[in-house]
Amino acid sequence: MEKTYKFQKKKTYYKQETYEFNLPAGHSCPFANDCKIKVDRITGKFNNLSKKYRCYAASSERFPGVRESRWKNYDYVLKNKDIEIPKNATHIRIHSSGDFFSQDYFDMWLEICRENPKVKFWAFTKSIQFWINRINKIPNNLTLQASYGSLQDELISKHNLKYAKVFSDYDQFIKSKLPLDTNDSLAQEGEKSFALLDNTKKFIRISTIN
Repeated sequence: MEKTYKFQKKKTYYKQETYEFNLPAGHSCPFANDCKIKVDRITGKFNNLSKKYRCYAASSERFPGVRESRWKNYDYVLKNKDIEIPKNATHIRIHSSGDFFSQDYFDMWLEICRENPKVKFWAFTKSIQFWINRINKIPNNLTLQASYGSLQDELISKHNLKYAKVFSDYDQFIKSKLPLDTNDSLAQEGEKSFALLDNTKKFIRISTIN
């Protein structure tokens, strides 16, 4: 039987070949706040619900093929069906677009990680409560970071979670003294929090961040 879901293979941006499993931005993000945008599946019309900055992942959904691919993934997992990762995958980013939309779905990914201990998984999430509910059951090959700008931001400091914070103001980024992640290398490993720059803004690039 033909699979109705799809992983996207990326050979650029990341430091190694990486597969992504994506869902429609906004629609699958129950706790998004600062960046929430929903794109209509049929028309491609953008509904901007963001408070501070636009979800960069949503911009790709102006292309019908991208929209439909993400929605097919969403349709599939909403039915609580299991997914199989690509056989040759060594690194998987869960959700370059989308988020963990339920506890059952979050738990499904924990099980996938356990079943594939030699594969490196990582994810950003604003669905922080689902993480907290399983805080002592996260497999070693899965690295999570909480994304600031959610409806559950207070849980980040309360539970001392690794986090990522998006900056639209360059001076505020410098003042934060957070390291900058430009290719998900900090997201993949470790417990150190980091900064991201708003992809819809133009910043002066610097070669070294102390």
